[in-house]
Amino acid sequence: MKMKINKLKLLLNGLVNYAAAVALAVIFALYLSGRVGWFLVTAFVAAPLISVLMTLIFVRRIYVSCDADSMIMCKGDICELTVNVTNGVFLPTPPVLADMSDFPSVTASEKQYSISVLPFDTESFNVKYTAEICGPAQIGVKSLRVSDYFGIISFEIKSADISELTYTVSVIPDIAEVNFSDPVVSRAAELSAFSDDSEDTTDSTVGKFGGFPGYDSREYVPGDPLKRINWKQSAKRGKLLVRLDDETVSSAISIVLDSVFDKERVFLPAVAADGRFSGTDNEQLTALMAQDAVEQSLGITRAFLLQNYSVSYFLMGKNGWECFPAADENDLATLRTELASYSFLSSGTRFPEEKLKNQKGSVSVFCTPYLDESLNEQLSSEDNDGRGALQTVIYPSAVSPRVNAPKGGETE
Repeated sequence: MKMKINKLKLLLNGLVNYAAAVALAVIFALYLSGRVGWFLVTAFVAAPLISVLMTLIFVRRIYVSCDADSMIMCKGDICELTVNVTNGVFLPTPPVLADMSDFPSVTASEKQYSISVLPFDTESFNVKYTAEICGPAQIGVKSLRVSDYFGIISFEIKSADISELTYTVSVIPDIAEVNFSDPVVSRAAELSAFSDDSEDTTDSTVGKFGGFPGYDSREYVPGDPLKRINWKQSAKRGKLLVRLDDETVSSAISIVLDSVFDKERVFLPAVAADGRFSGTDNEQLTALMAQDAVEQSLGITRAFLLQNYSVSYFLMGKNGWECFPAADENDLATLRTELASYSFLSSGTRFPEEKLKNQKGSVSVFCTPYLDESLNEQLSSEDNDGRGALQTVIYPSAVSPRVNAPKGGETE
């Protein structure tokens, strides 16, 4: 039998039932049959001790296993976890109590279960986990205990290894809707337009992102290098046109996902007052902040790809900073899968300085869940921590976009 349980309620029910049983035995002894009645009173008084001793037999003879039907999910998907409880004793088990893991990103349909198993038999129950926030999360059994028959005391099941009853699942992030007119994107594009090192060219016979071919000229959009403007055609038509006759221009942008998110540094009242996140508690609020940085970084990447930019996406991997070149939707799909298991660190290096110096462009967009004090100091330092001429636009845009000008310049 399976049901949601409450430990305190279970304890109180056990004590009340036990007290009622003893009271009935005393009444029987006093008013009906003294000898038999007092024997029953003695039996009932000793019953808790007998119940505990019998329960101790099951501590090492109950075996638990579980299996999940999926290790990676999209937001909104449901993963079903099956928990199997096997009784290795010739008596029915007392209640077996299972507490299930529950994360803000992946929530369980029920958090507590109680199940009893017949002699040498196996019973199962299913837990449905719903993916709500992107990133890695643990599902499975958090703790296992067996209660005595009266529900007064419980013991940890020694035969169950909790580490084998938990799984790490990954939730794939969405790609946020970010327009090229977004303040962070347009600022980075503006800086890229004036960057000598950001210009790169590809053969015009190669289709653009989205499958659209190049043309002899097209209308200028913010972010196009000024060197590619066809001034003669622009004067004739009365609007700025960009040359695409021989080659298609491709400006370079780097997207950097912050490696650090120290939740202890977050001033939660200010975040809650901002209104962008509607978390029910602090843990869910910080999970939503982390998700926002990941999904916005993907949205910013797509916004640049749609404008035919060459994008290099940097994130902290198991072996340090890794670069993922992005050119089309397939690359974005690969990035989404990679970011499904991405976890922010509490401390560490926040900029891939050496790798960024080797990039074609000198402009990067730095996506962070929270612009904390230490990051502020790092971005405001005079030498830009060795980043030289690299210019960095910071997301979130809720904080007025900060731009690190070239060394020796001013910071906006």
